[in-house]
Amino acid sequence: MANAYKNIQKTINAAGSDVDMYECPAATTAVFKSIRLFNTHSGTLTVTTKVYDSSSTTDFEFSTNNPTASDSADMLTFNNVLVLEAGDKLKMQCATADKIKMTAAVLQISRS
Repeated sequence: MANAYKNIQKTINAAGSDVDMYECPAATTAVFKSIRLFNTHSGTLTVTTKVYDSSSTTDFEFSTNNPTASDSADMLTFNNVLVLEAGDKLKMQCATADKIKMTAAVLQISRS
């Protein structure tokens, strides 16, 4: 078993549709320590986050955040973590493309 700490940075690059922000690699479990959104737009935007569970091939609503203009929002609060299994995905959606940037701290635990 190997542990690797990753800093994931992505932008929601499509308007009004789900964007895969992270996919857990094969034979790996991912533990999200933090997920932070930053809004570069001139107004407040709504970000909807889903978790795709590959074992049930289903999207599950995770959170809705409303970061204000030129500000950030933390998705995971004190003592909360998000765990993804191999093939699971973190997806985000916003009505305006290229204005929400995500930074996440992830521990990947490899079973191989």
